[in-house]
Amino acid sequence: MRRQVIISGLVLSLLAGCASVKESRFNPLNWFGKSEPVAVDANGQQVVTIKSLAPKKGYPVFVDTRPLAPTISDVQVVQSASGAIVTATAALPSTGYFDAELVPVASERADTLVLEFRLRAPEGAAPAGTSAQRRITAARSLSFDAIAGIHTIIVKGADGARQVRR
Repeated sequence: MRRQVIISGLVLSLLAGCASVKESRFNPLNWFGKSEPVAVDANGQQVVTIKSLAPKKGYPVFVDTRPLAPTISDVQVVQSASGAIVTATAALPSTGYFDAELVPVASERADTLVLEFRLRAPEGAAPAGTSAQRRITAARSLSFDAIAGIHTIIVKGADGARQVRR
């Protein structure tokens, strides 16, 4: 009697699992999915479409809130193996400025590259320091393609700009 109850329980549990086997990958009838349309070109070759990695809502708009450097004291352009390196130095009213970068902006002339010297000011009071401590330098690497038709490079600051010609 005990054996019959155990066997009956096993058979009933096996039958209860049949509904889930019908939709599982253990069922040979489910090894392949349903058919789906495929795009082909005029020659009969399959057209492969790659999904975009861009966010669905698009990329956020970046607004640079860093102010321009007060005074640009020096600009140099040095030839490198990949093109040129533009280096600019700014004179500052105190120490503690950081996050300096030369940011390209639109130019009116095709043969002119315009860069803005942007940086972040220190939060709170900062010591005055020496004149050497109140300088900050930023550099930007430019490829041969980027400087192909460029004859003038202008670096803008808050109080004016400096240019280099070739």
